[in-house]
Amino acid sequence: MAFALAERDMSVDLYDREAEPITQASAQNEGKIHLGYVYAHDETMETARLMAEGAWSFAPLLRRWIGPAFDRVPLSSPFLYAVHRTSLLSPDAIQAHLGATHALGTELGTRRRDYLGRDALEPPVRLPSVEPHFSPEAVAAAFRTPELAIDPEVLARSVRERLRTDPAIRLVMRATVTGVERTNTGGVVRFVVDGQAEQDAYDHVVNALWDGRLAIDATAEITPDRPWLFRVKHYLRLPAGAGEDRAPSVTIVLGPYGDTVAYDNGDLYLSWYPAGVSCVSPAMRLPDWPRELSALEADQRRQDIWHHLTGVVPALARLTPGELRTADVRGGVIFAWGRTDIDDRSSGLHARSAIGPHSWGRYHSVDTGKLTTAPLFAERLAARIGGG
Repeated sequence: MAFALAERDMSVDLYDREAEPITQASAQNEGKIHLGYVYAHDETMETARLMAEGAWSFAPLLRRWIGPAFDRVPLSSPFLYAVHRTSLLSPDAIQAHLGATHALGTELGTRRRDYLGRDALEPPVRLPSVEPHFSPEAVAAAFRTPELAIDPEVLARSVRERLRTDPAIRLVMRATVTGVERTNTGGVVRFVVDGQAEQDAYDHVVNALWDGRLAIDATAEITPDRPWLFRVKHYLRLPAGAGEDRAPSVTIVLGPYGDTVAYDNGDLYLSWYPAGVSCVSPAMRLPDWPRELSALEADQRRQDIWHHLTGVVPALARLTPGELRTADVRGGVIFAWGRTDIDDRSSGLHARSAIGPHSWGRYHSVDTGKLTTAPLFAERLAARIGGG
């Protein structure tokens, strides 16, 4: 939002409670730029269409805002989709969804043809055998797709560097926003810096928080009309050299499974959803959950995630105990609508179409949904604000 407004000749104050921007959920995820393939349980195809729109917009917008640095951010190998034998949907149903989603993406891609600098119009292909990539005891079918991830940590660093040099953007760091008052001419933002309560008035206020968005909306007398859940999910990040070239990039569908992401800088991301989720809350304000685990808890998380993934991706079994100990255990907040988890066919985690920017006069709140759609929503809302 800051970049999109600044390029429209608006001055922007960017508030963040941390010492630097983009250090939390935006930097602590697998970085997949979704083409819509994973949302096979949204039969309306609305989530798939929205993800495809975000994916095809992602590179052009980020390249416009941060320049050549964007093209130096590591990408992953193309994702394989593994259909687990306990999947909520059959291999044939997954195949039908992949084909329908590819048709949507082709419709958008033929107009833009820039997916992270690659052409993603290649259709998903069902592999003749799940071996050697997957264990046949765990996986019923597998598909090769053109879907990619971008290294979110390197991307975050590139965005931070660009933010520091933009004269139209003022960074207000270590500032905890406590509330917003909507006014006829804009809004007043209340915040705390170094224990001191302060406030400032603006022509427009954009709430682009992630885990704090609902609580700040409530101070502006805006409350959601549907249930939601916050979760903390931990994952493993192995440095280059530990497990390098030993595993493909994989998404296991459809249910409470996990992912592996092999970035081309050699780093490896490992996630197993049931073993990674440690906290769940339906509260308006996120509880003060610890993001840092104790050494004992971190080691247990390493073992649990690795153990479950090796049952699906045999190549990971070749990780030595020493290599596994080099894995950082990191955590980020998941926000999604609904009160049930991904093993429920009606869970809100299966659809992310009811997201995006919403406006009440000059107060705006952005439900980002996924990293994939963040630039698209920023551009849409900035155009709305810039258009009066």
